Amino acid sequence: ISSLLLRSVDHTSIPEWLLNCCRSLCCADVSQSALLFLCQGTLTMLDWQDGRMGPSGEALLLDTVRVLFTLSSQIKESTLEMFLSRILASWTNSAIQVLESSSPSLKDRLNGNSDMVRRLLEYVYTHWEHPLDALRHQTKIIFRNILQMHQLALEESGSDLAADGFIFQLTESLLRLEWHSKGKYTCLGCLVDYIGIEHILALAKTIPSQILEVMGDQSLVPYASDLLETMFKSHKSCLKSQAVDSTWIDKWHETWVSPLLFILCEGNLDQKSYVIDYYLPKLLNCNPESLSYMVKILQTSADAKTGSYDSRGALGALMACLRTARAHGHLQSATDAWRDLVSSARIKQGLIHQHCQVRIDTLGLLCECNRSTEIVSTEEMECIQFFITYNLNSQSPGVRQQICSLLKKLFCRIQESSQVLYKLEQSKSKHEPENELTRQHPSVSLRQYKNFMSSICKSLFEALFPGSSYPTRFSALTILGSIAEVFPVPEGRVQTVYQLSHDIDVGRFQTLMECLTGTFEEVKILAFDLLMKLPKTFVQFQDSEKLQGLFQAALELSTSTKPYDCVTASYLLNFLIWQNALPSSLSAYLKTQRVACGDGDKSAALVESNTLIVIKCLLENLEEEVSRAENSLLQAAASFPMYGRVHCITGALRKLALNSLQLVSEWRPVVEKLLVTSYRLSAVVSPVIQSSSPEGLIPMDTDAESASRLQMILNEIQPRDTNDYFNRAKILKECDSFDLEDLSASVPNIDTSAEIKGKEGKTCDVTAQMVLVCCWRSMKEVALLLGSLCQLLPMWSVPESPDGLLTVEQVKEIGDYFKQHLLQSRHRGAFELAYTGFVKLTEILNRCPNLSLQKLPEEWLWNVLEEIRCSDPSSKLCATRRSAGIPFYIQALLASEPKKGKMDLLKITMKELISLAGPTDDLQSTVPKVHALNILRALFRDTRLGEIIIPYIADGAKAAILGFTSPVWAVRNSSTLLFSTLITRIFGVKRGKDELSKKNRMTGSEFFSRFPELYPFLLKQLETVANTVDSDTGELNHHPSMFLLLLVLGRLYPSPMDGTCSALSMAPFIPFIMR
Repeated sequence: ISSLLLRSVDHTSIPEWLLNCCRSLCCADVSQSALLFLCQGTLTMLDWQDGRMGPSGEALLLDTVRVLFTLSSQIKESTLEMFLSRILASWTNSAIQVLESSSPSLKDRLNGNSDMVRRLLEYVYTHWEHPLDALRHQTKIIFRNILQMHQLALEESGSDLAADGFIFQLTESLLRLEWHSKGKYTCLGCLVDYIGIEHILALAKTIPSQILEVMGDQSLVPYASDLLETMFKSHKSCLKSQAVDSTWIDKWHETWVSPLLFILCEGNLDQKSYVIDYYLPKLLNCNPESLSYMVKILQTSADAKTGSYDSRGALGALMACLRTARAHGHLQSATDAWRDLVSSARIKQGLIHQHCQVRIDTLGLLCECNRSTEIVSTEEMECIQFFITYNLNSQSPGVRQQICSLLKKLFCRIQESSQVLYKLEQSKSKHEPENELTRQHPSVSLRQYKNFMSSICKSLFEALFPGSSYPTRFSALTILGSIAEVFPVPEGRVQTVYQLSHDIDVGRFQTLMECLTGTFEEVKILAFDLLMKLPKTFVQFQDSEKLQGLFQAALELSTSTKPYDCVTASYLLNFLIWQNALPSSLSAYLKTQRVACGDGDKSAALVESNTLIVIKCLLENLEEEVSRAENSLLQAAASFPMYGRVHCITGALRKLALNSLQLVSEWRPVVEKLLVTSYRLSAVVSPVIQSSSPEGLIPMDTDAESASRLQMILNEIQPRDTNDYFNRAKILKECDSFDLEDLSASVPNIDTSAEIKGKEGKTCDVTAQMVLVCCWRSMKEVALLLGSLCQLLPMWSVPESPDGLLTVEQVKEIGDYFKQHLLQSRHRGAFELAYTGFVKLTEILNRCPNLSLQKLPEEWLWNVLEEIRCSDPSSKLCATRRSAGIPFYIQALLASEPKKGKMDLLKITMKELISLAGPTDDLQSTVPKVHALNILRALFRDTRLGEIIIPYIADGAKAAILGFTSPVWAVRNSSTLLFSTLITRIFGVKRGKDELSKKNRMTGSEFFSRFPELYPFLLKQLETVANTVDSDTGELNHHPSMFLLLLVLGRLYPSPMDGTCSALSMAPFIPFIMR
């Protein structure tokens, strides 16, 4: 096996059976993956316990780790990297087994001062902040095993592990590291487990305060809190074992609780929040008795420091501690907390405190409890009512969400505890129960619950007055929705203490309907969801005359020129679709509209039947309006923008389970009409959306008189940003009856407007903005409609299939539609929404059992890559606007590729794009290079590709840096954007205000171990830059890529852990930087 691993096999000495089975492993060039898993087999299949392998086994063990170290510097694919880390961790486990009964020579070679352990530590330091969480976890295992290996190696000497030189140096070097390094926390935690906390506290007495200081950074909080927990648990057990009385707790409080109280009173907002959420619960779970110590100190301080708008003060700290204690079961009830620890007046003071978090913590104290059946006391209900009066209008979304969430927890407690009370009441006990649940008769508590909930609902509906603010409406509707959800309509023998529908009269129903007409969609959603939670037998839902009026209003709103009106119409229609009385209330209206519904299938679901009626009605109106828009787009933009109808159709389809339809024969022609009408609508608005400057375009009416003139104008405003953009200027074609003055007169700029006749025959102005909004919203809604059809409707390839709604040809037509608009639209709003619909289509195609449909994404990808590569001047691909929709198109095709496969499309595409983005002397390659750089940028930004894209970062960085030296501005611009994306991808999103935040850096060894190809490249580029800095004239000559190189190198820093003889040392860069 050693010969196989070291690739030094003597074929004459190999057994014949091994040669027959593993001939490929016996050759010199074994693949990295094969060698890696050969190491794994060696470690897992051989018996390393009790020294059974003997001296040759010890030699094999050392050979295995040397091979793993070699592979570590060569393997860069994330999957193999993770396997390597697991195998290396497995090696350390095997080494521990061998060390337990090994020879002294092996112990010398595997103690902390040996070369093997040094290389293992280098691996840990290089990978302890790796992007893969599983790999970081393996580095923790390796580090812990290193400590155990060293401990076993020292067993015979009998020396104290904590006093050992290797451990001492290791501890000191870890403490010297900056606290932003996540690996530091993990390794210090392992050290505490092995040597205890006393030795670390002796070296760094203020370490608890140091760790609490960094808990304002969310990315470090889990690591810091886990380390603190390990430390204070170790310290407690150490002090208890040494103490003779209870005075040890004072020292423990001074070390761990006092810094916590200082942070709670004086720390910044984020720091306090994370300490309360992560550190405080662990501290109380370790020592619940500390609560009384904390409350005693905070009570004294709260009298003097009640806090302010921007400071919680001691009162805020007190409420946070009590809330955490109760939520984790350290307080039996809020009443006990008030009586024994804090007064009722102080609770109310917290509920209306100037600082929002103090109010939230006080509310949490009342609402949160570790037992869902604990009775809500009268005092708690009074305080909740008091709180709601003053806190519905919070301007902070986060605070609103927390208030609603906490109140929902309270309602759940009321519902759960009421079931217990009903059981107690049914037992018909003659005496009033006196137990931990209740101190009064169950019927009294149930009556209090009902009165309390009615009072809450009254306050919430009163807050929904006309003109009330968005925050108030959001809070009130969310809480009402929680009440309707927590207290459902009783079924069978289940009893409920409260029903919301019993408290909704005509006035309150009208209030909810008026909430649908607001400008904020979140309020519409909440009001709609609340209406849908009410029982279907609700009296207000049975008034057919009122439903008919609502339907007529919804149709009028769906064609309003105000964009938010169509959203209102959509929610109104979706509400009406679910009402039993809808068909009867629309009989007269449908007759005038000549919508052929018939009696319908009696077995069909009512919702499906109603949806079909509504969509037919909307579609008939839409077809008529598209016909009118084909003659006058200006008239449509001013009087009947069509996107509202499409939006309502899409909204109705989304609420329906289209994969289990019963009226298939009636749906099929409707779907076909929807597709045809969508394509017609798209054709009407496309000239504006695909114009190179759609923001200021007003097209002429396409009636017979002006058709030729409009065509002439559209020919001249065709996009000038195609593949000949960088080669020659666009020259206007000559025309006898056309000149520039006619053009400026016929196509006004953004400040002019055209006059047309509105619905009532009145003259109204149409601005370029109105036309553009109408066009791009129409394109957006068509894209979303087609995406919904692809995602929800079943596909069929056999014409005789009775259940199919969408044919293969129709799916291909939809794909061609998306392709055309993604590759030709210039308006970002249009192609971004087309991308959303196209993603839905590609996801469906990749899962489709039909092979011809499965291969469509691959065909589309090859076609667009070929078009980019050819750089034909007649191509309609947009070379400016960051390649417009082209990156979105390729992104959708690649991101939807199944991740469990080989990702062949991504590999081939990246290879092609990096080749196009590389340096070349051919001037004809400028446009393909710009496209390639823009597409690479989009792919590196796509989070769905995750770690799969990491192996291409080095090549992308090379292309960006070399592209920065191009003489063509467009190439330099795209290279700059790509480089910026790569910096974010490598170093993370910038969260600090300073230019070089500690969180967005890494050590040189870590950076170059992830991207080894960049080491010689950056060194060579830096040398070139240094050689061109000094010119013959004595003036500084700044090389174009100097800034990019320094930007990368400025984010790298030397670590105290870096090996002095590292092959990827930063030392060679220093002379060139100094020059």
